[in-house]
Amino acid sequence: MTTLLLLRHSIPERGGSSPDPGLSAEGLQRAAAVFQNDAFRTVSLVWSSPSLRALQTAQLLGLPVRQDTRLAERRTGDTTGQDASFWKRQYEDPDFKNPDGESFREVSARMADCIHELLDSLPEGQNALVVSHAAAICSYLQRFCTVEVTDAAQKLRRITFQGEVLLDGHFWEADGFVLHIENRRPVLIHTYAQECHEGAMTITY
Repeated sequence: MTTLLLLRHSIPERGGSSPDPGLSAEGLQRAAAVFQNDAFRTVSLVWSSPSLRALQTAQLLGLPVRQDTRLAERRTGDTTGQDASFWKRQYEDPDFKNPDGESFREVSARMADCIHELLDSLPEGQNALVVSHAAAICSYLQRFCTVEVTDAAQKLRRITFQGEVLLDGHFWEADGFVLHIENRRPVLIHTYAQECHEGAMTITY
């Protein structure tokens, strides 16, 4: 069995003019805290979206990182006139997309293509980390999980695998999923959540 850690990038710089922001100081701290968890000590292969916020997150683990555009965030396209209903519709209709954008089905296909290549190249018994983006990760999880929007305005989701609720609320930066995989399919999925209590980072599973 292979373990795949599927991680959303950490917190980027906000409010700047860069179309590809890197991590904020808080984002660097949060990612570093996540990687202290024992689950990441068994990782031997790291692949990442080429977006700077994802790449910087992946690099903090201290292993060589392969960049792959198939792990990039979904292209939203022209969102002129869109409101929160767009965010919900993309989950309910996998073929919906804006002009010049991608559908969830398209994103899921390229994510799966990349992850299958990674899994096929991974030696038996070794584990891998993939750093990507919220919508891209959710599109991939829809292949195995039920992903429901519970509040479009707040971007709240409920993700269920084999009747078990994995996530019910926000999919925060530097949070993610641990997939135990056989024959390219997960047989078990769980999540890890990161909480900040009185300034100290605590990892909970």
